[in-house]
Amino acid sequence: MISIRKYQENDFLRLCEIHDQARKQELKSANLEEAFIPLKTASKKEGLFRDYQVYVAIKEDNVVGFVAFNKEELGWLYVDPVFQHQGIGSKLIDFVVSSPYKPIYLEVLKGNPAKNLYLKKGFKVIRHEKGQMPGNEKFQVEVDLMKY
Repeated sequence: MISIRKYQENDFLRLCEIHDQARKQELKSANLEEAFIPLKTASKKEGLFRDYQVYVAIKEDNVVGFVAFNKEELGWLYVDPVFQHQGIGSKLIDFVVSSPYKPIYLEVLKGNPAKNLYLKKGFKVIRHEKGQMPGNEKFQVEVDLMKY
């Protein structure tokens, strides 16, 4: 069983482990491995705790994933690679879209297999964009902007 609760400060090191492993996977799928920035740095540069509400997924008393969103954007969603393909990402998306702060969009890096999950959950691609990677602007990225 998977439960979701609000982030607590003592979750931070576990979020770092999850993000860093899953982010490396995500960047590899976009041929951007060199753009990796660990969560300890990225969370500050990108305003994770300042700009977003953060929730964690719990399975068997362990934090196995997290999501961060605000009224406009689903900005972060990562699941520990050991626990991927077990419905955790799906449950986190369901939690977000059922919240009163339902975000209207998200961006998915070109090549990210999570795009299929977002499509399955009702998000639609509204446009394809190219630009600089938020938090690591020296890298060019391609993303699909998706709306729920």
